[in-house]
Amino acid sequence: LRGTLLLASVSPQGERAIITAHWQARRHGPGWDVTMRWPEAPARHWLALLAPELPELRVARIEGSVSATARMQLPGGHLALRPQVQGLAVSGLGTETWAHARSSCGPRRTVDARGWLVRAVLAAEDQRFYEHPGYDVDELLASLAANQDHAAIRRGGSTLTQQLAKLMVAGGERTLARKLRELLYAVEAEQTLGKARILQLYLALAPWGRTADGQLVCGAEAAARHHFGVPARRLTARQAVTLAALLRNPGHEASPDRLLWVAEQVRGVPPPQRRALVAALRADPGAL
Repeated sequence: LRGTLLLASVSPQGERAIITAHWQARRHGPGWDVTMRWPEAPARHWLALLAPELPELRVARIEGSVSATARMQLPGGHLALRPQVQGLAVSGLGTETWAHARSSCGPRRTVDARGWLVRAVLAAEDQRFYEHPGYDVDELLASLAANQDHAAIRRGGSTLTQQLAKLMVAGGERTLARKLRELLYAVEAEQTLGKARILQLYLALAPWGRTADGQLVCGAEAAARHHFGVPARRLTARQAVTLAALLRNPGHEASPDRLLWVAEQVRGVPPPQRRALVAALRADPGAL
């Protein structure tokens, strides 16, 4: 069986958005093997179809194109998706103002980008931070596969830039519209702010749990003082890895496996120091 699927919508600007998909279904044992191919189409058309209510569609200039191939086995519904994004660029959302925005996290303090804490945060949250344009297609696909295997959301797939967009604008609601807003702001922020400023903003705003009286601990400096009683610049390698491991679930203690995994992923530090930390974690995972 084969055919063509046309999806159409009208963007907030009145532009007619049409996405074409060519599909083919073949018998495979007791079920079907279905393949769908979407030829290259403007990225703004995809957004108008997937989330026409996005307020950003009215103000943002969105360039670039998206194509994709998907394969699904029926019954069962296992999906293998391969999107391709070309030339995605966003402007008009005002992310350049984030550098001067005030927050309730207190004064911003710059964290040494060459220190253990920054290296550990990148290892834990976004190992390709300096390589991607605000989104990481490979990580998104890995997250999709992991979530399908567990039939639950186990990995988010968001880059550190997308996490900053979530903190600044998008919020924590788990919806497709929120993820697309996060993506748009992240792509623009990469151009207006640059990697160094994005990293420092994230470290100034990231949540690290709450105090005993329920106050939010946000920012690396506050986290270092709350959890270890020292400024961020004086954190040991082990303490830095512990803080980075807490980002995934700041309300709970990091598991020994999580600590060890983060330590093994850290790059940009002398290898003997990393090996010594990994050995110490294996020997006594509970010590600080």
